[in-house]
Amino acid sequence: MSNRIRWGILGTGTVARDVARSFALVPDAELAAVGSRSLETAQAFASRFGIPRAYGSYDELLADDSIDVVYIATPHDRHRDDCLKCFDAGKAVLCEKPFTLNAAQALEVVSAARERRLFCMEAMWMRFIPLVRKVRELVDGGEIGHVQMVKADFGYPTWYDPENRFFNLARGGGSLMDRGIYTLSLARFLLGDHENLKSSATIGPTGVDHQSACLLEYPNGAIADLSSTLVTWGTNEAVIMGTKGQIRIHDPFYRPSRVSVKHFDEPCAPVESLGDSGGLKQKLKESALVNRLQRMATPLLDRLRGARAISHPFPGSGYQFEIEEVTQCLQRGETESSIMPLDDTLAIMETMDEMRASWGMRYPQE
Repeated sequence: MSNRIRWGILGTGTVARDVARSFALVPDAELAAVGSRSLETAQAFASRFGIPRAYGSYDELLADDSIDVVYIATPHDRHRDDCLKCFDAGKAVLCEKPFTLNAAQALEVVSAARERRLFCMEAMWMRFIPLVRKVRELVDGGEIGHVQMVKADFGYPTWYDPENRFFNLARGGGSLMDRGIYTLSLARFLLGDHENLKSSATIGPTGVDHQSACLLEYPNGAIADLSSTLVTWGTNEAVIMGTKGQIRIHDPFYRPSRVSVKHFDEPCAPVESLGDSGGLKQKLKESALVNRLQRMATPLLDRLRGARAISHPFPGSGYQFEIEEVTQCLQRGETESSIMPLDDTLAIMETMDEMRASWGMRYPQE
C-alpha cells in the first residue's frame, strides 16, 4: 500500500457531502471515486467535489482495484451488507454510525474484518475531535478528581416524515440510533464498561423512539445520565462531574470548539468519610449548609475567578480528524483504531439493543 491512501465513498447523502469536503484537509488521503445507485447522481457528486471517478453502482466502485478504503455512507439498514461486500472486495472500511442495526449484525461484520485482517472502524467522528480527546486526557489525568457523573443530551426538532430515515423503522430510525449513540459513545469513552442500565422512551406512530433516556451505573459508583430527542431542542452539551471539579463540553458536544474546566474550592468528601452514625446527621447538615452557601456564591466566584476556558477552533466540519486517523492506521498497517476500537462498537450496539428491548422496539429485520 502506498503512502497516499486512496478512498472511495458509497452513497451521496448529506453526511457523504460533508465528509467529501473534508478530504482537502488531509494531505495523505485522496478521494478517488464515488459510487451511487444512479450514475447521474454519482457524476454530479464527483463533479461537485472534484472526484476523478464516478460509478453508477456500488459493485462497480468495489471492483476498482486502486481503492484502498471505502467510506460507507449508505442508510443504516444497508451497513452490514455493504461492509461485508467491501471485505469480499479486499477493501478496508470506515462505516457511518450506527455501525449496524444491532449487535448480532455488528459481530458478523467485526468477525469478518478480523478474520480477513482488514481495517474496519465505526465512523464515530466525535471521538477524534481535538477537544474531545483533550477532555479524555484531563479526566485520565485526574484534573477533576474521580468522575461521579456524566450528563449529556443531544436533540433538535426534526420535520416529521414517516418515510425519512429518522422516523422509518425499517431504515433503523429513531433518536437513539441517530443521536443517542453519541451520548453512549462519549460515556464509554470516559467511563468504560457500565454494569447496570435503566431506560425509557417515547415511541411514535411509526414505531421508532421520538426521544429516549437512560441511566448507566458503573462499578465505581459513577452514573451517566443520557438522553436524545427528535422533537425538541436539547442543550447539546455534556458535563463531566468529579470530586475536584467539572468539565463542560459546550454545544455542540459532539464537535466542540470550546470546553470549560471549573475546580471546586474544596474537594467533595465521600459519604463514608463523614463519620459514624452518631455524628452523621450533624455532619450532613453542615455539609449541606456549606454546599448551599457555595452554590449561592458560585456566580460571583466564577466572575471573579472564572472557569478555565479551552478553545480549539478548526476548519471544516470536523470529519477530517477521523479521515486522518484511518489514513494513518492504514499507513502503519493497523487493522483497528485504538481511539474507536471495534470492541467499543460492539459494546455500544449491545447497550442499544438492551435499551430497545426494554421499550419493546424491534426492527423488521430482527
